[in-house]
Amino acid sequence: MYHTYVNDLFTYGLYLGFDKESVKDAIHDVFLKLAANRNFLNKADNIKFYLFSSLKNRLIDTHKNRKEHVTLKTTDANLEIPFNMIINLEELLIEREEKLQIKNEIEQMLETLTPRQREIIYLRYIHEYDYKQISQLLQISVHGCRKLVSKAIMSLREKFDSKC
Repeated sequence: MYHTYVNDLFTYGLYLGFDKESVKDAIHDVFLKLAANRNFLNKADNIKFYLFSSLKNRLIDTHKNRKEHVTLKTTDANLEIPFNMIINLEELLIEREEKLQIKNEIEQMLETLTPRQREIIYLRYIHEYDYKQISQLLQISVHGCRKLVSKAIMSLREKFDSKC
């Protein structure tokens, strides 16, 4: 299970704005917790979602204890984490100039979104989580998830309609 999910977990932790070592430590902690109590897995409907949620919670807990690097803002009892999403294309595609240009355009488009919008687009379209799972992970309502995705897409269409 570790080998199946470690790369996705690592990438997600980095996108949340945490440094590599903190993310590695948090992933290690999550899997140690699972090894110590395997009952957690029996309760999880979606193991990948459970791991993402556990990793995010562990990183936030670690940050609260350290109070360094990532600036977290509290709004409506939710933590606002800067979600820095960078589209990573395979090395073979990056070598091609046309693919590099597309990558740069997508990154520029995503940079126009708020950190929360980038995070929700990442979870919905890269990891294909449903709205209920995303709402649990982001601690917002399902309706709020749908609205946030809709606003992000509408914002992209308004700004970049000629490119879409």
